[in-house]
Amino acid sequence: MVPVAGSDKMSLNHQLFLYLILIVVFFLILFPLYGLWLGVHPAKVLTNLTPANFEWEFEEVILKTSDGVELSAWFVPASKNSDKVIVMLHGYGADMANLLSFAQFLHDDFNLFFFDMRYFGKSQGNMTTLGRDEQKDLDAAIAYVKNKGFAKIGLMGFSFGGAVAILGASKNQDVSAVVTDSAYASLDLMGHVYWQNLFFLKYPLTFLTKVWGKIIFGIDAGKISPEKAAKDLTIPILLIHSKSDQTIPFENALRLQSALGENKSAEFFFIENKVHGYLPGEVESEYQAKVTAFFKKNL
Repeated sequence: MVPVAGSDKMSLNHQLFLYLILIVVFFLILFPLYGLWLGVHPAKVLTNLTPANFEWEFEEVILKTSDGVELSAWFVPASKNSDKVIVMLHGYGADMANLLSFAQFLHDDFNLFFFDMRYFGKSQGNMTTLGRDEQKDLDAAIAYVKNKGFAKIGLMGFSFGGAVAILGASKNQDVSAVVTDSAYASLDLMGHVYWQNLFFLKYPLTFLTKVWGKIIFGIDAGKISPEKAAKDLTIPILLIHSKSDQTIPFENALRLQSALGENKSAEFFFIENKVHGYLPGEVESEYQAKVTAFFKKNL
């Protein structure tokens, strides 16, 4: 029997329709799910340093958060007598040891407290929650230094750590001052950066990643907003950002600056010709002087 040409055409159309469905399913489910999984399980950097490498006295500490996660931490006394302490918050994928070299200029005048946020470094945790539960980590660190007798508590956070510092300081009354370097303003903006190589698709992919994040991990991106938290921040804050930052674009700093518009004690240090995060260079001495003066004045 001779095959009917129309039947072959219908079969081909049916196959094309199935392929289209598979592509849509991949785009709507698998692709953003894969991106989300990588986002909450990033590669971890373990820096092979301790305060001993800098000949500093220090105490090894294990913190326990309100939800039972154990965090690795160090308390480093200032080289001079000081009643002030700065809690240091590392960036995304980094660890507390990553901040030791940077913190050398603070060690003379301030006690320092370093800790690995959940999942990162040597702390417990199966994933990062992009700022949601890391606020509990910060609360545990603040409670520890408060219990040691410190009433003048500052925060210094880098990138992701800067965002957590703003989120935490807006709710914790024990914080006296905050410095952030390259903090992000919202997960929406970071979603656009995450998917930026896919051009206009970054908008639906950011939306879908947020949807799946809320459904699967309970991470509500709308509630993890340093920009919103900054509006409630009344304590002194020094916001540092590079105008040429490609990792967390300068737009984030402008959004945070706008959110801090009612905070009369907010200060801003926007740097030319600098990449993401602190790097030694032509503005190093000015950077260190500004941070030191800010904490001396406000702690």
